[in-house]
Amino acid sequence: MSCRAQLALIAAAALPAPAARADMPRDTPAAIEVDRDAAPGGRVGFGFDGGEPMDAWGASLALGWLERPIELPAGTLGGGSPASRPVRRRETLALGGALAVGDRVVLDAVLRGSHQVGDRLTAGGNPEPLARYVAHDLRLGGRIRIAGDDDRAALLRADLTLPTGDDAAFAGDAAWTAAWSLIGRATLPRGIVVAASAGIRLHGAEVAVGDRLIGDELFAAAGGAVPVSALGVAGGAAAHIALTVELHAALGDRVGGSSGPDPVEARIGAVVRALPELTIAGRVGVGLDDQIGAPALRLLVELAWTPRVPRPPAVAPPPPLPEDDEPDEP
Repeated sequence: MSCRAQLALIAAAALPAPAARADMPRDTPAAIEVDRDAAPGGRVGFGFDGGEPMDAWGASLALGWLERPIELPAGTLGGGSPASRPVRRRETLALGGALAVGDRVVLDAVLRGSHQVGDRLTAGGNPEPLARYVAHDLRLGGRIRIAGDDDRAALLRADLTLPTGDDAAFAGDAAWTAAWSLIGRATLPRGIVVAASAGIRLHGAEVAVGDRLIGDELFAAAGGAVPVSALGVAGGAAAHIALTVELHAALGDRVGGSSGPDPVEARIGAVVRALPELTIAGRVGVGLDDQIGAPALRLLVELAWTPRVPRPPAVAPPPPLPEDDEPDEP
């Protein structure tokens, strides 16, 4: 071998191995988040950002119960693997906050922790048990109103999750995720509110779970809130209680022979304004298809404290002077 060839081999051996691309599938299918709840911090009007107005700031606390957010049929983790429930049940505590910047921009954040039970990957021959107590990815978000007012508005929203969660236990994504969405909100007669959101979510890393590839997706949500008083119920409390209905859906990316999950979840609930600053919400959700992220049952109890800032009364313009009182021209 020539001297030049020997030097080339030595140089090649000294170079570091190329790093894996961020968009390559991970080896473990546990590096995904199976709880798709995307409620913003600091308010509880809907289970998604429905453009709810905010005067100054808000703080929220949510307690959730999730049943079977992921079920894998037999053979998913390899030939002959039995059916499994990697996460069979999960109880979650979520803390959130929001800050209004001016009258058009709202920033928010959510941090979650859970207790869970399940099989993890034992059906595929991995003996490592599922972590019982886990932290989830930190989620940051913000929105800006681009048209309208508090009653009717169009808004743009951006979300970013950082991989701070336990991605070895289905409690965090393998890398960052980023999402952009357009929100529409309208207040109809009798206090009825309708809102909808649609956008795209990008994943910094794709993860294969059998024939499913958890990666980029389109998502949408729609909801309505109807005050009990609008249904003909009399009484002072009826004006402070609203019934809610929501639908959440996603359409996963198709790459080669694999496709992302397409979960659909419906929720019903009630929102109670116990105090001018305190709102309490309770919701029940069910998955409408057999997909990763569509739970068999979801129970939520949420509280939000949002101080109200009194707005100064509008100052009426002074009345015009009578013609007789107009000053004479010099």
